Amino acid sequence: AQRAASSPIRRWLSALPAHQVVGLPALSPTMSSGVIASWKVSEGGSYAAGDVICEVETDKATVDFEAQDDGIVAKILAEAGNEVGVGSPIMVIVEDEKDIGAFSDFEPPAGAPTPQKSQAAPEPAPAPTASASPPAPAPAPTPVAAAPAPAPPVAEPAVPPAAEGDPTLVFIRADAELPLVKGPLASIISQQKEKYHSKYGITGF
Repeated sequence: AQRAASSPIRRWLSALPAHQVVGLPALSPTMSSGVIASWKVSEGGSYAAGDVICEVETDKATVDFEAQDDGIVAKILAEAGNEVGVGSPIMVIVEDEKDIGAFSDFEPPAGAPTPQKSQAAPEPAPAPTASASPPAPAPAPTPVAAAPAPAPPVAEPAVPPAAEGDPTLVFIRADAELPLVKGPLASIISQQKEKYHSKYGITGF
């Protein structure tokens, strides 16, 4: 890409011959600095309007810095590979060839920005690797309630067998609240009770 840039030129008051200090122009709308890729005109070399003086790497592309007028490069102030801010001095130009030698030890005036050596952008640090999460603990087994023990069986009261050969035997509980009666039936019952006791003993019946 080529661009005939309007470069900022400063004329410093000094005892040196007439000269111009040329600063780096903005070669793109967003350019704030650039790197001198290469010089196409060396110190002591002359150039004409439209000639490429140097190539500059911008934030977009490499652009040619073209001269607008004729001139002679008396001193290069920014070596190839240096990063230069827009407006910083990059060279001194003169109109008369015999004035070149006066600028062999030329330094930009105090306060002028100094070109910096371009440095490669640091590589981004690798993203930390996420450590594997520990497996979740297995859930504790839910305790199962023990089945209640079966209730002990209720013992049935033993019933003595009926007296053999006595179909008229009637069993009366000893604690039965019966009124005292007299008569033939009560006499028979009393006899059966005594007969039961003599045979089985007193069992409560």
